[in-house]
Amino acid sequence: MSTGTIYHHLDTLSSLIEQQDDKKYYLSELGRHAYTSLVDNKDDIITPEFSKKEFSSPILKGLMLLTPKTYINYENKIFYRVIIFSILIALIGSIFCGLNGLFAFFLFFGESLTIFATTEATIQFLLAFFFIGNIILYFLINEGLSRIIYKKKENTLKFLASFTITFFPIDIYLVLRFILISTGALDFSYIRVLDNVLMILFQVWSLWLLIYNLCINKKLKIENSLIISLLVHYGGFSIILLISI
Repeated sequence: MSTGTIYHHLDTLSSLIEQQDDKKYYLSELGRHAYTSLVDNKDDIITPEFSKKEFSSPILKGLMLLTPKTYINYENKIFYRVIIFSILIALIGSIFCGLNGLFAFFLFFGESLTIFATTEATIQFLLAFFFIGNIILYFLINEGLSRIIYKKKENTLKFLASFTITFFPIDIYLVLRFILISTGALDFSYIRVLDNVLMILFQVWSLWLLIYNLCINKKLKIENSLIISLLVHYGGFSIILLISI
């Protein structure tokens, strides 16, 4: 390594190191603080190499094919495009939630109140409104747990902007369910079984999008993202179970 290269690196690190009277270089106060911070948080740091390993298993590679990565791990220059995409997801979900007569709670839905053709417009509007409120509540709980359990306070706005994408699979399910209701197919018992299976599959897909979002924007390791997402998911399931008893 040439002398010029060495001095270039020293100049780059000038705020972190300083030369003392013995002509040797030592960490400055800022450098010592940075070193201490790295040591204290080394278990939470996600390097590019680690991130690649995180998603290298065959199952996760398959899930990545179902992940709109551009709209979750996005650059600031497409921020407004992400916002528009998220708003569309929220609007479509709220409309079809109302038409299906379903009450949304996290990634779950309450029993259909009535068939969409006989549901009053006021009830449809309220159910649509609750769907939007549910997205906000779901975000606040996931953000709160990230802060409380793992001390992750960064990228709140970025996480919020892309959070609604979690409900993209749910939108697809709601549209499919509306088709089943409108054609009368949901009256058959085996179609109802299929409807339940579809709901579970799309819930799993949504959970994966949430896990990926937590990994990317809250800088959580995948196992920590899994803990938070499942904690909230099964917490919601328990609440619904208690209410239905």
